[in-house]
Amino acid sequence: MDYLVTGGMGFIGRHTITALKAEYPTAEICCLDNLSLSEYTDLGERVTFVNADVRDQEVVTDLVSRCRHGVIHLAADSRVLPSLSDPNNVIASTETNVLGTANILAAIAKTAPHLALVYAGSSTAYGNGAYLRGRPKQSEHDLPAVQSPYSATKLAGEELIRAFAVTFGIKATVLRYFQVYGPGQPTTGAYALVTGIFLRQYCAGEPLTIEGDGSQSRDFVHVTDVARANVMALVKNSEGLPVNIGSGQRHTVKELADMISPNQTHLPPRRIDLKSTHADIGRAKRLIGWSPRIQLVDGITEMKTL
Repeated sequence: MDYLVTGGMGFIGRHTITALKAEYPTAEICCLDNLSLSEYTDLGERVTFVNADVRDQEVVTDLVSRCRHGVIHLAADSRVLPSLSDPNNVIASTETNVLGTANILAAIAKTAPHLALVYAGSSTAYGNGAYLRGRPKQSEHDLPAVQSPYSATKLAGEELIRAFAVTFGIKATVLRYFQVYGPGQPTTGAYALVTGIFLRQYCAGEPLTIEGDGSQSRDFVHVTDVARANVMALVKNSEGLPVNIGSGQRHTVKELADMISPNQTHLPPRRIDLKSTHADIGRAKRLIGWSPRIQLVDGITEMKTL
């Protein structure tokens, strides 16, 4: 195979495989996913599906050893809210996000050190640090300020990658995604974010449920822009340093709701929530030549018609 995509049946994974196929029309792609949080979808020709877990060291090592060009590591237990509500959920997140990443790294270092690795990091690593310091945007130079066990596990994955880059010389780029939305996004359950929830409520004729006063702001980035960044990063090497992938703009949750429907209601604010996310995307432009193309209002308008 040419490329391995872990978590390839997930929301971002499916779009990433589509982008890979478009960029490399003859490439053979392996999709590794245990389907614990997604359903099987036929991704077409040149894509081989392996139903397995990234925590399975034997399977991971075998697949990585047969990969020619690169690995895009998206597989993760990325449920923020469950990690806040039940300490036992942190165990599963740690096993998948830390041990799974360690398996990928060890396999590359042992069997295929020539491979490029792209890692799906998270902007939740920044917490409210920039907001509390009065900084308008979150930069990769900001110190981490995690607020959830999930964020800690994703940051641990980043640190492992940097350690492997220094120790074993692997070629790796860490992309810190901001609030990803777009076609195929989760609309219910622990993975559903505010864009998916609002659009589901809109389609059902229900009021949009805004937590708090809606003044909390987010940097919303379209999934096709994220998928394009994943593919572009395969030919770059940040040596494990993080690269922000966001729109470079921020909108409040109330502004998002107003784009979708005037039928709104308010709920109590979350116990723990980010006040603001706003990506400084200068490093993405310089290092991988990436800039977002889709404005939030255009992406939301398109999705309202689907």
